[in-house]
Amino acid sequence: RALKPFKASDKRILIVDDNKLNLKVATKLLMPYEVEIIEAISGKECLEILEKDKNFDLILMDDMMPEMSGSETLNILKKIERVDGFYIPTVVLTANATSGMKEKYLKAGFEDYLSKPIDRYELDRILKKYLKK
Repeated sequence: RALKPFKASDKRILIVDDNKLNLKVATKLLMPYEVEIIEAISGKECLEILEKDKNFDLILMDDMMPEMSGSETLNILKKIERVDGFYIPTVVLTANATSGMKEKYLKAGFEDYLSKPIDRYELDRILKKYLKK
């Protein structure tokens, strides 16, 4: 079935992944949507970006990162959101696609789950859900 990406040029996505190739792949898959993409290579960098700029419509975050995992980063992000009163839906990007992981991530506070390698139809579903308002 053909995929018809919608234009979301007014939307901004923060992608957090310690693997530069994964960032490149995600960016390439997002290009047809014309979204603005900001990349972070660590949980720490993600939080530094959000300190200065909270104007994002979606965060795609790898979980398996050195120093600070995506789950640890999300916990800090949720605390900051409560204090500062903002909210950015955060979707976990993970190669850990074993049974029960989706539920674990949703319970941890991620809004959604995207397994790697990224399936363009799954990505499209997520973008429609969080960007088309």
